[in-house]
Amino acid sequence: MRTISKVLVLGIALMSMVFTSCNRNSMYTQSEKTGWQYNKPNRGYFNVNTQYHGKCPDGMIYIQQATSVRGQNSEMLSMNQNNPKLRVAASGFFMDEYEVTNLNWREYVQWLSIVWKHVPAKIVRALPDETVWRSEMSYNEPYVENYYSHVAYAFYPVVGVSWKQATDYCEWRTDRINENELISRGIIPFKPLELCNVQLMEHTNPDSAYKYVFSTKRARDYVAYVNSDVFINEIEDLIEKANELAQTEATIYGYEDAEIEIAGSDFDWDVNYAYDSNGDGVVDPDEWKVALDGALYDSEIRLPTEMEWEYAAAGVVTADGIYQEMNTYPWKGDQLRSLNDKKTRGEFYANFMRGRGDPIGIQINNSLTVPVHFFLPNSFGLYNMAGNVNEWVKDVYRSVTSGQDDVNSYRGNEFESDSVYANRMLDKHFSYLSPMDRDSMRKVLIAERGITKTGGDYRDFQDGDKESALQDSVLVYIDASPLEKANMITNTNRVYKGGGWNDRAMWLNPSQRRYLDESRSANNIGFRCVMSAVGGNEHDRELYHR
Repeated sequence: MRTISKVLVLGIALMSMVFTSCNRNSMYTQSEKTGWQYNKPNRGYFNVNTQYHGKCPDGMIYIQQATSVRGQNSEMLSMNQNNPKLRVAASGFFMDEYEVTNLNWREYVQWLSIVWKHVPAKIVRALPDETVWRSEMSYNEPYVENYYSHVAYAFYPVVGVSWKQATDYCEWRTDRINENELISRGIIPFKPLELCNVQLMEHTNPDSAYKYVFSTKRARDYVAYVNSDVFINEIEDLIEKANELAQTEATIYGYEDAEIEIAGSDFDWDVNYAYDSNGDGVVDPDEWKVALDGALYDSEIRLPTEMEWEYAAAGVVTADGIYQEMNTYPWKGDQLRSLNDKKTRGEFYANFMRGRGDPIGIQINNSLTVPVHFFLPNSFGLYNMAGNVNEWVKDVYRSVTSGQDDVNSYRGNEFESDSVYANRMLDKHFSYLSPMDRDSMRKVLIAERGITKTGGDYRDFQDGDKESALQDSVLVYIDASPLEKANMITNTNRVYKGGGWNDRAMWLNPSQRRYLDESRSANNIGFRCVMSAVGGNEHDRELYHR
């Protein structure tokens, strides 16, 4: 009897496991709450993508989520103690293995030069300031003339780029990686940049540019347009006009005998009905939404927050969630040369200014900066997180970092206004609304849902000055120096970290921080990008760069 009971219990357990497994698998094809099927016009009503596989962007490394102590981690008595220790938690994110190079930036400028040829101001605004190399008492003209444009410096970190320019690059890079991904998946066709230029010349309204040049923010509109009969009918005319324009320019510049033909003249594209879920012969905006969900990258490319940068730079990997020690620099120990490894013994870990004026770069590479892959990476696999060039981070500068949240801490939030947010919600969920209904629904969102509370500029939130002081304000302003107080009124000073080729060793400590106005640049400040990771560890995710 006892044996029969055991067999019965075991059988029930196995059946339970089978049913549980069955239900779990069916969650991807039908609702486990209602039983209605997904993406089945005759058995359900909900078109949705339920499968997700995280993607690691090219050139980036996954930085695992962790809780750590950030802030001053060494005794530097001569320095302002403006980054007190704080235990913070960071969500997982991807970070560039290397700093953005001159070659990367030239690729960006070249794209602008083709697409926005008729709006040269867009191109000029993107050019780095090469005069940052000039000094009243130094002969640096070879750097002014060659550093950005010469092939010898292709893989050196770009400098002379302001914080604003760096954020523009991040937005451009987001669009390009997503555009490339959609082309690879066959969701959109490859379209020669010359066709974008011709379309933009004929349609000067900036509000319609999203139809001709892919942008992640208006991805659905672009995808719907290039997969429409209207666009396909325009292709031959666009190619003809692009060739005529190229021939005209060839005549102007004296090579009219050359055979001019733009790339992609054999353009062949039909409307892509692969995502026509309901089978009505039209891929509507909601169906394109399903097609793009999971096809686009997890989030936007952006500058790292100061907390993310500092955590990644320290390169301290936990052992079962426990930190054994904190690093003074992005490598173990507190020495600036390798002492333990026989192969690298005596070699410097970073490019900085030693002693009273001995540039490491000049010593070992005959240049001020060095290539972005020159020194050994830290424990996360990131190169040059100390020395070579400082790096812009996303945060607005204040004299101390205390008072920020202990999860994903950041100062600099500028939330979109209520009307902008309302429009975005309507674009996302109700793209089919008429202008009259759209206006009515916007009022509902603002008046009844109370989304007006979402907007606001919080760059100076609780920093302790008279304008933003609150009852529980952290009195940052009181602790600031006179120079810091004078610069605190604009909210445009941005943090940079890491130390550069002309900085002393004390600036190589990841906790050290300085600031510069977001519109200015320097010959020792560059940047690298990050992307937030979406979802948890249960998703299949590439943990390392491709």
